[in-house]
Amino acid sequence: MLGKHFSHNGKILPVKKAKIAIDNIEFTYGFGVYENLRVRKGKIFFADEHVERLFKSAEMIELDHDFNFEQIKTWVEKLIKKNKLEDCNIKVLLIGGESQDLYIMCLAPKFLDKKYYKQGVKVITEIYERFLPQAKTLNMLPSYLIFKRAKEQDAYDVLLLDKENNIVEGTRSNFFVIKNKTIYTTPVEKVLDGVTRRTVIDCAKENGYEVVEEDIKLSELFDYSGAFLTNTSSKIVPIREVGDESFDGVCDELKDLIKLYSKYLSS
Repeated sequence: MLGKHFSHNGKILPVKKAKIAIDNIEFTYGFGVYENLRVRKGKIFFADEHVERLFKSAEMIELDHDFNFEQIKTWVEKLIKKNKLEDCNIKVLLIGGESQDLYIMCLAPKFLDKKYYKQGVKVITEIYERFLPQAKTLNMLPSYLIFKRAKEQDAYDVLLLDKENNIVEGTRSNFFVIKNKTIYTTPVEKVLDGVTRRTVIDCAKENGYEVVEEDIKLSELFDYSGAFLTNTSSKIVPIREVGDESFDGVCDELKDLIKLYSKYLSS
């Protein structure tokens, strides 16, 4: 954790008092949902969208709770102020059960080396379809193990494939390809609807890009001009290498989109 305090059900406490009982069956069985928010220069990005998705995820796994929208936003703001942080990531963790627990903690921000925005990253592939893909749950063991294999191969992430060898998403990212000024991405009902995914789509449409939701075959990946991942921490991450094949570089349309999205966030 970053900072000296965290929040439990709205009460700000010292980090040294952070604990979860070992007999908390809901936590040990992963009956919970979470969100990660980005804070830069004291500004919380897309708080409404993240809290809304937290509640949607809870509803999808039938996790009942009494927390409300404004409560959580206020608690996040109070924690940032208490920790006196300008740049951090915020994790909101909601655990179900007879009495629900909502934890908010500050984490160190993750910054991708700037060179990767210019040259792209390496990714690998693996067949895996997530349970309840539209819910951001604590059921993360398969993704954790798959991501661990990526790190062992010096890869940024793993492209998850369905049984038909369509590229669905990354372990912690949404996936897109681009050709000319048309962006293609997996249909939303098959993936976690990432907040960065939504806002990148909004930004692209505002700037004359067409966005198409359709299945993307792994075998056809290099028919496109480029590919990229989106997530809260790193925004738009170009892909350079997939397995034994590579794009020639980051195409001009994708370079432009990265610049446009940075302006979008600034505004």
